[in-house]
Amino acid sequence: MSMWRGVNWKHIGCIAAVLLLAVGGSALAGEGHQRSFLDTAKDAGFMEYILLLVSVAGFALALQALVTVRSHLLRPPELAAELRNLVEEGNVEGAFDAAQGDNSLLGLLALATLSSAQGGKEAMEGAMSDAGAIETNKLMNKIGTLNMIAAIAPMLGLTGTTVGMIETFTVMSAGGAEITADKMARGISIALICTFTGLMVAIPLLVIAFFLKARVTQVVFEINNDCNEMIRTITGGGEPAATTEG
Repeated sequence: MSMWRGVNWKHIGCIAAVLLLAVGGSALAGEGHQRSFLDTAKDAGFMEYILLLVSVAGFALALQALVTVRSHLLRPPELAAELRNLVEEGNVEGAFDAAQGDNSLLGLLALATLSSAQGGKEAMEGAMSDAGAIETNKLMNKIGTLNMIAAIAPMLGLTGTTVGMIETFTVMSAGGAEITADKMARGISIALICTFTGLMVAIPLLVIAFFLKARVTQVVFEINNDCNEMIRTITGGGEPAATTEG
């Protein structure tokens, strides 16, 4: 995972958000429309700017999670094969060193498991369970942040729309006979742009969060199987392993 540490994910997220907004603007601006999405967003007011900031933060986090929370990074196949081979050969200390030299999720859980090898099967299972709960919770916190942003984005959009509609009807009531249908339609469309933006932020983030949660669940299941297999191989009938430096 060290290859990704130097990447500035905030900048990438900003670029991605701008590209998405640009695509949305070009899609809304057809032949009969002279105003783009960004032009309408400027007229929507302060709540639209808040939504744009939320979208930048949300898509930056989503992009970072999609790149870092990947199956082969959480559970490197070569490490899984190496641990399995070393344990089958009876080289528990070598497996411990291999796990200690890797900072992936598999490496962390395998290290916790092998550190308790002298305590027997129950000690190893307990250490694996505790480490798994801690590390899985860290990953789920990232996904939880995406879910939170996806949940509040439509609410912010609805708030912006409500404020815009109040202002629109206030102007209409003061305008009297000068208010025409085209002016009413323009004011309402500007107000509704906040709801549109909120939905465009929430929908993709919900999909990404669901995808990441399913990925983490599957990878954690596979890693638990790897660790349980090591425990069975090391302990056999549940007796403590010979010697392992923890």
